[in-house]
Order: sequence, then structure tokens, then C-alpha cells
Amino acid sequence: MEKGGTRNLKFFFSFLSWILYITSAFALEFSLAGSYNFGSNLFSLYNEREVINDSSSWTFDVGIIHLSDAFEFKASMVAKNDGLFSDPFSESYYAGFYFDFKEGSISLRNGNFSVTLGRTHLGDVVQSPYSLFVSSVGIPRNTVDISYDNGKFIYVTRWIQLCELKFGTDERERLKSSNYKVYALRIGNLRFGYQDITVYVGQRFNFEYFANPIPSFFIQYVNDAGRPYPEGVGETNYISGFFLDYTDIDKYYYAQVLVDDINMNRFIHPESYQNPDKIAWSLGLVQKTSIGTFSFYHAGATKYTFQPSAESGNQMFYGYTHYPYFVYTKDGKNVVLPFELLYAGYKYGENNLAFMVSYAPSFITGFNANFEFVILGERSPVNAWNDRTTYIPGTHLLDDEVKEYRAIGNVSFVRNISNELAVSAYLSTEFIWNASTVVEANSDNVRKPLLRPQKGNNKPLFSADVVISFRKSF
Repeated sequence: MEKGGTRNLKFFFSFLSWILYITSAFALEFSLAGSYNFGSNLFSLYNEREVINDSSSWTFDVGIIHLSDAFEFKASMVAKNDGLFSDPFSESYYAGFYFDFKEGSISLRNGNFSVTLGRTHLGDVVQSPYSLFVSSVGIPRNTVDISYDNGKFIYVTRWIQLCELKFGTDERERLKSSNYKVYALRIGNLRFGYQDITVYVGQRFNFEYFANPIPSFFIQYVNDAGRPYPEGVGETNYISGFFLDYTDIDKYYYAQVLVDDINMNRFIHPESYQNPDKIAWSLGLVQKTSIGTFSFYHAGATKYTFQPSAESGNQMFYGYTHYPYFVYTKDGKNVVLPFELLYAGYKYGENNLAFMVSYAPSFITGFNANFEFVILGERSPVNAWNDRTTYIPGTHLLDDEVKEYRAIGNVSFVRNISNELAVSAYLSTEFIWNASTVVEANSDNVRKPLLRPQKGNNKPLFSADVVISFRKSF
């Protein structure tokens, strides 16, 4: 009798052969990539070496794509042996590898109108590593997107399943989704638009937030008030903002602002309570010159932005994150999920400032270098008001006694060997001053942890990746 590992490897190669047969029968593009990584990874920023051991790992990526004017089909998966997640079959069946989704979606187009559905990541309307409404980190989630663009008017409505956890008794923690809308006008090379996000818990899908083109603020207001009876999904968080961008042949400029909550009492009731502003902003420019392309990006967010809220000791669960927790267990050890993989919006979340400059020279094809500097304070995207029972009055940004500082340098180079074959190399070096650690919250009613910068907890990190990719159209 064959061992399980051998049997499953045979199944994998049989499946690969079937994929190759399908791509030869239809007009598809087949891709295969293998990458070798050594050094640190994103998890190393948040976990000690005893929890996440810096070592080498392999990643294999297999995908098929069909593109046409009317129909788009994307299907790709990855196999990894980095040991970051528990897998019941990894060691016994797949030689230490586990599988994950990268892309699984179909799109239908008819002129100015398109529909996309599947497990995918469609991104924000602005092109930035610091986009605010949809994270720039490509985390595929179940999505239904309807978009219209006639060259002058743009409308997008998109349902995104943030999480549907298998275990848990509280449906508000197990089920969380969001709806993203864009209303924009294009005048020449200029676009100006309004964006909103509605986060709701305890329900997988809300038809009205998705299908009703009225801004979500009014949908929530009318339904919650009751005409004559209150309707809706219960705990819901409304987030809104604006963007402005300009694009031409050699430049791209943008600005974006997001408001989770704003303190209007400073204007209408200055003698009353002063709740914190929960605001994020982002701006950037990309400029092509004769010697290369220069880019600059900046973003920031005040304390408590993207957090849930808490009223009368009852935690609301509608924080704009994928999951209601950021610590999970692997091999009996607690692992901190990187916040860049947790936030559904701006990847650094609350209470921070970030700056990035990059350069791609015109005389070295495929080369890119960037430097990033980030300042972070105390933060907890899953615990309202961190370890307090209520907020600190007024607006706060990096007023912590100790702050975390990150200096990050990245260099990448892509070389096309032929039309089908390419080789890539990525180097990253980083130094963190006062790196944050997990602090348990016991003095509030929510009792979920937070990250707090720790003075003198300095960490140097380095990683390198080599990737060989093959792409063939049939």
C-alpha cells in the first residue's frame, strides 16, 4: 500500500497535467513560479524568534488566466512550507507544504459595465501603497463587484466578506462583511469622487447596502430610525471620505481622506463632550523623468481609527478588520498575526505616520528601490479604546510616551530571459526601534490585547527572495 505522501504527490502531478491539457484546448495563459526565501518575513516584525523561526522557505505558484473583452477567468493557488499556519495534512501528506488561495474569480464585461465575483482582491480606486478604503496588501476575500465607467461617471458597489469563522458562539464575531461604494466624476485627466464603507456583523450579506445606490449613510439612518419599524443588520459602522487624482502620460498625483468619526461638538457644542476624531489621510505623486520614475507617498491616521466602538461596556464588533482577533495558536504557541494582514483598509491602521520614496531608473530595466519610514504608537484594532473603558477626550496622534520607529529599505530586480521566462530578486533590510509587543488588557470590559511600543526593544531584520517564473499562452 502506498504512503499518503506519495499518493498525494501523484495526484498533484495528475492535476497539473490536467491543467496543462485544459490550457492547450482553450485560449488560456498558464503560469508557474517558484521562489526561495531566506531570512526574516512579515511575521518576524511581530513575533520573537522562538515563535517564528527565521529560516528558509519555498513558495510555488500555479495559475491559469483567460482574458477577453467580455470574459475574464483567473485561478491560481500557492504552496508554501514557511510553517506560519497550522495544517492537518502538511507534514503527513504534502512534505511540509500547505496550500492557499491567491486568485479565484470571473469577470463579465459589456461595454462600460462589469461584474466580478469570486475570491479576489480588487484594490482601491487610488493607486497607492497607502490606500485607505481598501488595503494595498493583496488579501483575497470573497467578493461581488459591480462597476460602471463611461469615461465621465464612475460607480462601484462591492460586497467583501471580511470573515466567516467556523467556531464561536457570538455571530457578531463569527460573521463580518463590508460594502464599498465609489461615486466619481472624470474631467479630462482629473478624477474626483466620494467613497464609503459600511461594516456590518452577524450577517453574511446585506442586499440593500449592495444594491441601493444611495450613499450608505442614508440607508443606515433611515433603516435604524424605523419607518415605522427599525430595520437593518444591527451593529453597523459607516466610514466615508473623498479622493482626488490626476493622471497623464508621465505623472500621477492623488490625495485621499477617510473619516471613521469626526468631532462636530468642537463647532456646535464646545461645552459638551469632545469625542476623538477618527481620521486617516493619504497623498502621493509619481513622476516620470528622463532618468527614471520617482515616487513619494505619505499617509497617517489618528488614534482609534478603524477600531470598533464600545457603549455601556458592550463591545461593538464592527471594526474595519478582517478578523476580530490578532493572536492565534500554532504548535502550542501564541502567534501575532501581522496587522498588515488584519486591516481591511489602510494597512498600518491607527495612530501612525508613514513615508515612502521610490526610484525606478530608466537606464536599468526592471530595477526598483524604495525606502520607507514609519512611526507607530499604541494600537489595538480589535479592542475599543485599547485598555480603557472609554476614549480619552479629544483627538490623539502619536502622543504615546514610547513610539515605535521602522526604517525599511527594499530593492528589486526583474530580468526577462525570454517572452516566457523571467528571473526576479528581492532584498529587504529593516531596523525597528522600540518594537511593539502584545499587552493583555485587563482593566477594561472588552479584555482583548493591544500592541504597545517597548523602549529598547530593537530588532534588525533582513530577507531575500529569488523567483523564477514561467508564463505561456496557448
